[in-house]
Amino acid sequence: MSSILTSPENKSPFYQKFRSIALTMLGLGIGYLLVLFSNAFLYTTWLRGEGHTITSQFLAFAAIWGVVCAAIAGYVVGLVAQRRPVIHATLFALMLTLSYLLPSLLFGFYQPALAYVLNIAIAISGSMIGGWLRYWQMSQS
Repeated sequence: MSSILTSPENKSPFYQKFRSIALTMLGLGIGYLLVLFSNAFLYTTWLRGEGHTITSQFLAFAAIWGVVCAAIAGYVVGLVAQRRPVIHATLFALMLTLSYLLPSLLFGFYQPALAYVLNIAIAISGSMIGGWLRYWQMSQS
């Protein structure tokens, strides 16, 4: 019975392969939710009162906030996946890039192109910072 559950090339049980895939998917999902809720929190908090409009100061703060939150999400993705944090952060950055571009390509661009480029740059840089921080932490222990 155990020969059915192990692959002939590396003799690892099927559940170990499934576990690594499940941890990757769980990490990517948690990271995406972190970015999603942090952005929603930022904009709903800022635009809640009267007289709050989107100014250049707010956009600068939002960019810094985006890098920090994407870094935290990239770190969490590597933490949950429990292996290869930089590769998982790269997958997360690719996932964020697709989530920014795909709706715009399908339904049209509603913002200037520079806004999409900046959002993608913020997402990629933040998530890679988080992945490298997790890798550095793993190499220190």
